[in-house]
Amino acid sequence: MRIFCYRWGRVKMKLSALVFFFASVCGCHAAYEHLGPVEVLENGVVRMEVALEIGRIVSFQPMEGEEWIVVYDQETIPSWNWHPWGGDRIWPTAQYLNQQIYGNNGFDPVIDGSPWELVSKTATGLVMRSGISPELGLQVTHRIELVAGGAEVLHTYEVERVAESSYPVHVWAITGVSEGDYILMESDPTKTHLRRKPYRRWESIFPNPPTASLVADSSILQFTWETDEEQKIGTYGNWIAMVRGRQAFCQQIDFQPRELYLDLSNLQAYMHRERATFEIETLSPTWALRKGEKRDWTVRWALVDLPAEVQGVESVAAYLDGILDPKD
Repeated sequence: MRIFCYRWGRVKMKLSALVFFFASVCGCHAAYEHLGPVEVLENGVVRMEVALEIGRIVSFQPMEGEEWIVVYDQETIPSWNWHPWGGDRIWPTAQYLNQQIYGNNGFDPVIDGSPWELVSKTATGLVMRSGISPELGLQVTHRIELVAGGAEVLHTYEVERVAESSYPVHVWAITGVSEGDYILMESDPTKTHLRRKPYRRWESIFPNPPTASLVADSSILQFTWETDEEQKIGTYGNWIAMVRGRQAFCQQIDFQPRELYLDLSNLQAYMHRERATFEIETLSPTWALRKGEKRDWTVRWALVDLPAEVQGVESVAAYLDGILDPKD
């Protein structure tokens, strides 16, 4: 997604990733200098950390297991017009509209970059609220709830137009994750893309074909990385997952085929191995809200341990589709 990267910025990111690796091994993290303090949620199965100063989730892992979220505790590079912190965050507009809305290629500086208010908190959940974006007249409330006794998290986003604005909005949730073996995503066979591919591309930005194809005899896309080049794909479907060893980090949403998706997809995956950046992304429909209107959107996370009999990509894809696809 981010196209330009200065050499010194890449070095800082690699150093941050190294620090993150050692922190993961010892089961802790160093105090965040730029991401701020964290709110901790636990349900006995999984643990999550939320940094209110930046409105992002900065940790998600089993109580006895490896970290899934990747963050970079570093200063923002002003010329980028976006924050290179990683983690899980929300962008409320289609990227190609940013130049028109904000005058640069960055994302909303209030909803993604300014502190969020803690509305309420329990041991297993919290509610946080963004400031009001002056360009969008939008305020976002994010409710996080760890499901009792399970490795699942329910995210509910409420987007409310509190001031006049003509710009369309959506919930684009981007999660920076650690490198796994491959990404899988459902690809609705009734929705084709340019050249009748099962995915869309951003050829003007990423000219080389991605390493992506349908798993045999299925409508599930497999996205892999054989080089360090930037790659990105998008498609339509109900779920996306990063598979790492015998576990999959899955995100599930409700694909609504008759609704408008300005980014021509509602599931996206991005990777840039040289920068140790891997992202799984979900998008809501696009809404043209009037002042006083609001919409809710739900994203369900699940850490799925693969049974011993589930071996190979085809078997993993079929298994995940069987437990995640709401049509089954």
